This record gives sequence, C-alpha cells and structure tokens, in this order.
Amino acid sequence: MKIFIFSMAMCCALVLASCENQIGSNEPDSNGLTAELVKDADKGELVEVTFRMVDFDIKLEQMGVSANTRASLDGNASYLKVALFKGETKSYEFSQTFEDDNFGTVSGKVVADTYSLVVIASKVEMEIEDPTNIYPTGDKVNDTFYYYGTLQKSDLTSGTVNVSLNRAVARFEFQTEPKPTEVKSFSLELTGGSMTFNAVTGLGVGSGTQVSVFDQSNKADNAIIHCGIYTFLPSSNATVSVKATAYDASNQVIKTHTFSSVQMKPAYNTYYNGTFFQSDGTWTVTIADVAWPESITSTYDLSSN
Repeated sequence: MKIFIFSMAMCCALVLASCENQIGSNEPDSNGLTAELVKDADKGELVEVTFRMVDFDIKLEQMGVSANTRASLDGNASYLKVALFKGETKSYEFSQTFEDDNFGTVSGKVVADTYSLVVIASKVEMEIEDPTNIYPTGDKVNDTFYYYGTLQKSDLTSGTVNVSLNRAVARFEFQTEPKPTEVKSFSLELTGGSMTFNAVTGLGVGSGTQVSVFDQSNKADNAIIHCGIYTFLPSSNATVSVKATAYDASNQVIKTHTFSSVQMKPAYNTYYNGTFFQSDGTWTVTIADVAWPESITSTYDLSSN
C-alpha cells in the first residue's frame, strides 16, 4: 500500500539560557499559535527547535478516483499538534490551526533530551493525552495523519530530522442512485470502529458506534447521495457494519439497510456504490488506496428493508 507522506524537517539551534524553564520568547508571529509547557522540565541545556512542514504532497482519493495533489499542509489538514513525552508524561505541546499565517512552522525552546515524539495533523482538533490515547475534541473523526517515534537528544543538536506521517484513518464512502424528492437527510451509523487512536500501534483503541448525519434538504431533486464516515480501526483488517438510513422532512425513515461484514483497512477507502432505493441492486465494493486498487463485487437484496 502506498504510504501518504509528509516530510517534516526540524532545524535546531542552540541558544544561551540560564534558569529559563518555559517555552521561550522567540516564537514566530502567529494569530493562533500556542506552544505550551505542560510539565516543568529539569534545568538543563535549552535548544530552540523549529518544526517545519516541507514538501507536503498527498494524493486525495475521492469516489475511488485519484484526485489532485497539493504542495502545502493547508487544505489537507486544519489542525497540527506536536507533542514531546518523557515516558507517559507530556513535557511540551505545540499546536497550530489553519488560521495561522505560518501554518506548518512551529518554534519553541525545549530542554535538550531524548523524547517520544507524536505529531498529529487532522481536519478536526485532536487531543493528545499520551501516545496511546489520542482523540478528537468534538464528536467526529475526520481525515488524520500521524507520526510516532523517538527524538534523540543528538537529533535536537545535529541539524535536520525527516519524519513521514501516515494516514491514521479508514473511510467508508457511500454513493447511491438519484434520491427520491422526499429524502431530506441521510445517516451512516458505523459499528466496529473507534474514536480513539494509539500512535504506538497505529490502530484504534477498542470499538463502538459512530453516527454521521448529512443534510440533503438543499440538494436538487433526484440528486445522488454521496457521503462518508471516518474511523480508527482496531485491527489492520477489520470487519465493521454500516447502517444507512434515509429520512424525510419529519425525520421519518424512508429507507434503511445495514451492510454487514464491511471490510476496512487503515489508510484505505471502502467505497460502496449502488442502488439503495430500489427493491434490490448490485453494489460495487472497492477497497483501495491510490496506488493499488482491489475490487470486490457483491449483490445485496434490499427488498425487505
């Protein structure tokens, strides 16, 4: 499977300091940048470190088709967090949002030491409690990328460290034939995925049920329904179930069907395309990344739903 890659360069320069034990004063100008010292570090040699995202290039997978590539973090992620840990204790956390003028470049002072490094870039704001407990601050998982590794003390003083971020999520993507006029909303309820991510394993923690509701009231009559739901998977080859439901303006169910034994993989799209509102239909099921598509075709009998 092709890995979606960021390259992140850290440029480190030693600075003189005496008893300063907080993230320093030479941060870049930014509207919303935060660089927070979570735990008082032991007195020691400080380095000013700059985390800079460079050569960001990712192919987006939309509707099973390779789409555009972008040359910057902006547009593919809206929130960026960099966290340094000593054991299970968070020593430093740096964060940015897409509103920052210099989104993708973060600077601060840290004690020169060896740390566990966690980087999370996401479409939604994420909380990093520790490397094994990372989750969205809201009620939805969205496209998320991560890195976990050891940042050696020598890395902080020697120059440049290149880091690759991998996609953390899997996505169930759904498309129907043109919807009936009376359909005003549509929901996907996924059971078997997780809202919590473990960067050490690259997998979700536990499993549960997630629901996303998509407003269709402003869609043209007979427009297709195309929507999706992201999740963290608890295993590298997971089987989940997805309940799809169409509602009218009074929130009454027009049509519902549960797709069982849905195969999903981290960093892959599982794409269902078929005739949901007819009495039965053939659904083309594609599990694919950009480089190596794998297709499975199944027939589902929807006549009793």
